[in-house]
Amino acid sequence: MNEPRLLLVDDEPLVLEELSEGLAALGLPCRTAGSAAEALELVQRFPSLDVVVTDVQMPQIDGIELLQKLAVRRRARPLAAIVISGRAALDRAVAALRLHAVDFLQKPLTPEEVALAVRRAFSIIEDAAPGAAPVQSRPKYLEALVAARADRQALFKGDLFSDPAWDMLLDLALSEATGRQISVTSLCIAAGVPTTTAMRRLEDLQTANLVERTPDANDRRRILVQLTEEGRRKMDAFLERQASRMGVRLG
Repeated sequence: MNEPRLLLVDDEPLVLEELSEGLAALGLPCRTAGSAAEALELVQRFPSLDVVVTDVQMPQIDGIELLQKLAVRRRARPLAAIVISGRAALDRAVAALRLHAVDFLQKPLTPEEVALAVRRAFSIIEDAAPGAAPVQSRPKYLEALVAARADRQALFKGDLFSDPAWDMLLDLALSEATGRQISVTSLCIAAGVPTTTAMRRLEDLQTANLVERTPDANDRRRILVQLTEEGRRKMDAFLERQASRMGVRLG
């Protein structure tokens, strides 16, 4: 019998049991750890481990600190990391990106969701050339950037950093990365500013040839917004630069 290549870490016994049993049924047997300290011991004992799925919120040593310790102990053959959390926080997301996390999952989740992320992680490990930077899912990377808006608003309040045009570009880039269409109304609401202000900034973006509006083929009363080729090229260039600074490649 082959040694498990997957390590699942969570301080909630029921979650650990449910996910490990579900993953085993899906052909992904795993070792389990109820704490970061136990996870470190298992990684030391079983060098066959290639992927770690860890909760962020854990007592004593949290998931981010665990990844930091693993990065030091497994420099020669780093583990691919998948982070799970009950809440998307900017500092946690950025910290995990810097530690080469390849995916983020939000609780509550199913074994099927975890299995999909784990198989992607195994694929990255098998496809990556020696010395290549880890690959980060483009939609997940964009979600982390979009989450910054909510965190910024929660921490600082007010309109100190109001920038609806940039928020719109991020929302449009994320919608394209996830295969979703977005309407003018939805885009303006998501910008978090008065509709008249959002519409003015949308006009500015259109004048700058960064976005375009088209009628919805299924509902002519609904107007869709998308990035132009120029807007898509510039957003791609921005994302690649930010990812490069964090030492990851976007997939």
